[in-house]
Amino acid sequence: MPAIESLPDANLRSPTYYLARTYARCRYCGLSTHLMALAVPRTHETLDDDEPADDAESHQPAASAWRRLDVDAFLFYVERLSHDVRRRLQKMAPCFRPARSATTQSVYWVNHCEHCDSLLEDHELHCEPEGAFMPASEAEAAQIHLLQVPEPIEVVAAGYSPDPAFFGLMRTA
Repeated sequence: MPAIESLPDANLRSPTYYLARTYARCRYCGLSTHLMALAVPRTHETLDDDEPADDAESHQPAASAWRRLDVDAFLFYVERLSHDVRRRLQKMAPCFRPARSATTQSVYWVNHCEHCDSLLEDHELHCEPEGAFMPASEAEAAQIHLLQVPEPIEVVAAGYSPDPAFFGLMRTA
């Protein structure tokens, strides 16, 4: 795995990642708005909470604590991102930015409606059937565009959706 900017409490890393883009109707103003999510390919690794971190000096998890999963995955409730990823998102998706959620009482990277600036919570987009990033059909999956970014990513994410349905049918740009 190539060197990745270190986030001391990261729980996921990958040598590449995807920017997943789609659109949905805002539940507040009713207008169609662009949405963004992060996804990782089968080459990503997650931190295994069962493995002890034994390198106390560097505050880095032991190499054995990282486990490679052989599935694609969507990330949500993303709390922190490596610097280069933050910079790319700020440039490419200004409506996907950190904000405090009244629902979760936490700050995470969340979509905002491009028209009314309302928060479009991750639970609705990633966890509900037919959510924007949880397609229930091939046609819905085809509305999601994946842009592969050939750069490393390291994140702290509370949400992780491994092996999403129809991932292989999402369009790659």
